[in-house]
Amino acid sequence: MPVFTVLAVLSALQLAVVSAAGDCPAGSYTSTGSCLPCSRGGFSDEPNSRNCYKCPRGTYADEEGSTQCKPCPFNHFTYFDSSESEDDCIGPRLVVEKNNGERYIFRSATRSEVKFEAGLGRIRAVSGSWEISKSTGFQFELREGDVKTDVEMSEVTVVEAKYNNVFCYTGVGEGYVGTADTTKYGVKCMNWNNVPSMPDYNPNHNHCRSFGKGHKQPYCFIDGDSDPRAVSCTVPRCVWNVNCKARADGVGYVGDVSTTAGGFTCQNWSSNFPHPHGYNVGDHNKCRNPDATADDIWCFTTNLFKRSDYCSVRTCDLKERKFDYESPDEY
Repeated sequence: MPVFTVLAVLSALQLAVVSAAGDCPAGSYTSTGSCLPCSRGGFSDEPNSRNCYKCPRGTYADEEGSTQCKPCPFNHFTYFDSSESEDDCIGPRLVVEKNNGERYIFRSATRSEVKFEAGLGRIRAVSGSWEISKSTGFQFELREGDVKTDVEMSEVTVVEAKYNNVFCYTGVGEGYVGTADTTKYGVKCMNWNNVPSMPDYNPNHNHCRSFGKGHKQPYCFIDGDSDPRAVSCTVPRCVWNVNCKARADGVGYVGDVSTTAGGFTCQNWSSNFPHPHGYNVGDHNKCRNPDATADDIWCFTTNLFKRSDYCSVRTCDLKERKFDYESPDEY
C-alpha cells in the first residue's frame, strides 16, 4: 500500500466520523468541518460542540472522546483541572501488611474501627497523616512515608486519617503541613533553603506553606526575573470540621462559632478573665473540645456568672466530604 494511502487511513482514524445529518456527537468538537475527539482530561456533553471543556478539579477523564468526567474516589481530589487519570486523585491511604501475607488498604478519612487477628505486621502511611489507636490506650501518628514495624496487630483498634491541614487548609493556611509542592501555574516550588528572603525558615523541602504576614493561603517561591517570588498553591480550603463537626464530640473542629448554645459569648482562650484556666488553645474565642474529654465543643464565657457552656454545631454528613476550591487568589 502506498505511503500516502496509509497516511490517509491514519488521518481518517483520528477523526470522528461525521454522520449523514452533519452532527458531531458528544465527546467531540467541530474543527474545519471535521469532528475531533476530546483529548484526555477534557469532555463535551452536547453534539456539535465547538470546544471541549476541562474536567474540573475533583474529576478526571482517562479516555479520548469523553462525554463526562469521572469523579475521584470518595475523600479524594485533584490539585488541577484537566486531570487525565485516577492516579491524579489525591487522598489518604494507609496500608497494613501482616507478616503472614495478609494486606489491608484504608482510604477513608473517617474513623475506622478494626479488629485484626493476633500476629505481627507493619503499618505504612502511603498518603496523608494517620492516627493509630491501640487497645492499651496508646496512640501514635504516622506521617506520609512513615512505616511502623513489628506491630502486634491484635492491639490495633482504630485507624483515622488526619484531613484538615494535610489535604486542605484552614484559616490562612498557617497550620498546613501537607506535601503539595506545585503552584497554581503548575510550576514546581523552590526548596525553602534556597529562598534568601526567608532566613528564619529553612527546612529542606519545597512544600507549600503559609506564614501569615498578609498571606491568605499556602504558597511557595519560584524563580523570578531577578529574585524568587511568592506564588499561591492550589491547595483547596477545608470544609470538613469547619462548617460542621466530623465527630459528635467535636474533637478536631476548627470552625468559627464563638457563641454558646445558651447564647453566651465565648471568652478568648488566651485570656484568664473573667474565668481563669490552664488551656493553651490559641488567641481566639472559638468553640473547641481541646482535651477531647468533653461530650461536645464548648468554651468559657464572658459572663461572670457562667463559667462555661456547650456550643451547638451540627455533625457533618458524609456527603459533605468536599473542598472549597474558590480560594483567595492573591498572587
